[in-house]
Amino acid sequence: MKMSLLKSISLVIVLVTMLSCNKTKKETTIEKESIAANEERPNIIFIFADDWGFGDLGVYGNKEVVTPNIDKMASEGTRYTQFHVTSGVCSPSRTSVITGHFPARHRVHGHLAGHALNVKRNMPDYLDDSLPVYLPKTMQKAGYKTAHFGKWHLGGGGLPNGDPNAPEPKTYGYDEARVWNGNGPTWKGDKKWPTTRYMDNDTLWVQSSSKVAVDETLNFIKKNKGKQPMFINLWLKDPHTPLWPSEEQRKDFKGLSPSKETYYAVLKDADFHVGRLLKSLLEMGMDENTLVIFSSDNGPAAYGASLKAGSTAGLKGRKVDIYEGGVVVPFIVKWKNRVAANKVDSTSVLSTVDLLPTFANLAQIELPKDYGIDGENIATILDNKSFERTKPLFWEWRFPKVKTNHWAEGAVRKGDWKLLFNDKINKVELYNIPKDPFEKNNLAENNEEIVNELKTLWKDWKKSLPN
Repeated sequence: MKMSLLKSISLVIVLVTMLSCNKTKKETTIEKESIAANEERPNIIFIFADDWGFGDLGVYGNKEVVTPNIDKMASEGTRYTQFHVTSGVCSPSRTSVITGHFPARHRVHGHLAGHALNVKRNMPDYLDDSLPVYLPKTMQKAGYKTAHFGKWHLGGGGLPNGDPNAPEPKTYGYDEARVWNGNGPTWKGDKKWPTTRYMDNDTLWVQSSSKVAVDETLNFIKKNKGKQPMFINLWLKDPHTPLWPSEEQRKDFKGLSPSKETYYAVLKDADFHVGRLLKSLLEMGMDENTLVIFSSDNGPAAYGASLKAGSTAGLKGRKVDIYEGGVVVPFIVKWKNRVAANKVDSTSVLSTVDLLPTFANLAQIELPKDYGIDGENIATILDNKSFERTKPLFWEWRFPKVKTNHWAEGAVRKGDWKLLFNDKINKVELYNIPKDPFEKNNLAENNEEIVNELKTLWKDWKKSLPN
């Protein structure tokens, strides 16, 4: 009896051990598969500057500015010369990043401001928070840890210029957020602040904005490193007004004009903190599995120091305009051992509406087929191939001033051709952009068929928009 009992106990122990080993092997296998899946999907950091012009970087030909870190990023990656935002101003441009739609689909025609001005321009007080798809929520669903640090400007931000009832950025799919021009946690000076506040009169914050946003980004990365892939929007204030650099920040530019001293000091400070981020990724061993993109929400401003010192590298127009100088911005892509180093792509026609479908592709998640993305998946550029656009690009500007560069009420780009027009003043301009990127030679008179085709495209698109 005793021997029989001992044999039974031994058999149970062996079976339990075998099952335990099998379970451990299975769990280990699942864990390895999960880690492998995460390694295949890159971390994504999208740096979106504010009013940073096409010519405001050394690598884009500016001989006076000092931007060694972003220039180095370009030397380690690929820079593009035909990347378009969807508006010459802030909020519409940012709307297209988050939604993958042209901003007019959401009635975001200009910058989101106070309620009275929004009503006057037939605009909402904030980006619709009931859509089935947002970029951060898509990345969340794909298993990414998501964050937004820096400028928001899609609703909220403290009176008098923002709706106190606007949703906080987390509503759109961010696990963590700390912002300005938006509701929720922010900064006061260079310290964290728990609630919404109006920022533009805070001198220390103005001087520290790039630093504190990068600090928060690095804290988030260190906290989540190795746990799951990360998606981070790092949206800088600089070089948007107000521009109040400290004497220390100005010192390298003494002797230049007051506007250049101010503007270049701000650019250099932002560049320094972008450099801190890139250096930290390298030190943490994360640069091989992190896609970093640098871009801007529109061209340089047409007022203050920005007017005299901000550069479009010769492109026509500036902020607000839907000429190239207002809507073509720097676009630099770095992904070590994946994206070609020190390369310039001047043929791929890209847009902010392409970011959502592209990031979703990298995250290995399908978008709803009925959502109607306006952009295209441009992931081929990450395999160092030119992207051939099949969809046109559209711009709508509802507040034209006919005696200025922003006279056009609409523009469309298809293939090599770009049309700008305003039927109310019977004005039309047509350019072959690859041959004439500075929009100097209006070819409309001798290309009536192309003008009519593009104008019809735009008007058909316009019919699909809300009033």
